[in-house]
Amino acid sequence: MRVGASGKPKDPFSAALDALRDQLRSGRLVSGEPLTITDLAHDLGLSATPVREALSRLAGERLIEDRRGRGYFAPRLDVSDLVELYGLRRLYLVEAASADGGPSTFPPPEPRDPAHPAFVQMIQLFDWIVARAGNRALFDVYRQVGERLTPAVRVESQVFPLADELAELAAGLGDPTGLQTILARLHTARRVRAPEVMRALRAGENIASL
Repeated sequence: MRVGASGKPKDPFSAALDALRDQLRSGRLVSGEPLTITDLAHDLGLSATPVREALSRLAGERLIEDRRGRGYFAPRLDVSDLVELYGLRRLYLVEAASADGGPSTFPPPEPRDPAHPAFVQMIQLFDWIVARAGNRALFDVYRQVGERLTPAVRVESQVFPLADELAELAAGLGDPTGLQTILARLHTARRVRAPEVMRALRAGENIASL
């Protein structure tokens, strides 16, 4: 039985939705393969109905594809997709860094915890930058792009010096103009080196399939 953070059992829909989100974020479902409801339900130990409902929700969030008459398909990421998604995330982050949301209800990010992988720390810091802007619509579209990028972000440490980048970002939090410059530069580098990120992602997929 799956349980939530409160320790209470999850309802089947929530359990299916969380499990499928985890598989998308981990990069297990990024090759454009068909998502068979009966197979997923068997793997998750759930009935077909909550799995179908979870897939419908994820399709509505554009995290998987609903090909009418053919079923659901895992998202297919290629280099051009990465370039576009990194470009969108840059726009949202730079806009958030420039926004004056007034007194923030979000506390400053905690000091970096070495127990957390660097990519997790990066996601948390980016989330905080956007949340601080106080713009719910901006945060929602940013998170949607972030979800689609998560499989690639998980392997960025193979291409980029994330620890150095985190230190630079943390040092720039008090300077909105400087922070915008850093964010733009980091994302330009990711767009240029998207083929390397994609190779690392594909290598991880191949290992996971063994």
